[in-house]
Amino acid sequence: MLTLLRRIAPLLLLAATAGCEDPPAPCHVATAPYYARYRVLSQSGGLCDIRIGEEVGIEVYPGRGPDGPDSSRPSIAVQSSFMGQMAFMVDRDEQRPYSFGSFPELADADGLCRPGDLAPADVQFPSQVVFDDLGNPFEVPGAHVRETWKDLRMLVTHSLPGVRFAAELTVEDLTNGCSVRYEVSALSPSVDCSSFFPEATPGDELCSPEPDPSTGNPSGSGIDPRIQTRCDSNTLHCVLVGSPLDPL
Repeated sequence: MLTLLRRIAPLLLLAATAGCEDPPAPCHVATAPYYARYRVLSQSGGLCDIRIGEEVGIEVYPGRGPDGPDSSRPSIAVQSSFMGQMAFMVDRDEQRPYSFGSFPELADADGLCRPGDLAPADVQFPSQVVFDDLGNPFEVPGAHVRETWKDLRMLVTHSLPGVRFAAELTVEDLTNGCSVRYEVSALSPSVDCSSFFPEATPGDELCSPEPDPSTGNPSGSGIDPRIQTRCDSNTLHCVLVGSPLDPL
């Protein structure tokens, strides 16, 4: 009898361990804007303006997006700061300044929430004459810009919602016939680490979640203390150290 117990004990332990595995984490996104740092992967056509980083807003809609049909699966909308600014110049009922697609309810085996194919954000408007504060007319040239987000991967855990994501972004300037493809590394909340004092230099201490009034960081950055960050001297924002998909 004792021999039999010794044989089945490891099997019982294995079964108990398997039964205690954490279930998949629900897919969440941050409520605060992300700051996305960009790295150029390729460029084609003419000379496009290069972006080094910007804020990105993400919203998830339970079963229905801002312009999508009713569905049993959540929807996601992604909008760059650039497209957000262009949105003020177009009719939103006719054009879409955000990318849109489906979003899973639960993370996959790798702890990632991967949206389906996202429809590109696409905005165009003709040149127009506007007036400055003195009443002088000047022409604002027209533009046609398309942004396509691909392979967006949001890392989530039960203890930390999706405050980090990786993606690929292609920005097409269809007016000038050029495009740029970027690697994206994003973190929420977006934190400006530039100094209020002209003589001071930006420092990593402004990215710290720990308050320190002596460094100009009286309330802390709001970034989860488990996430390693630094102040990027080019974008003057707190950015991730390493990959947004690195485990904590």
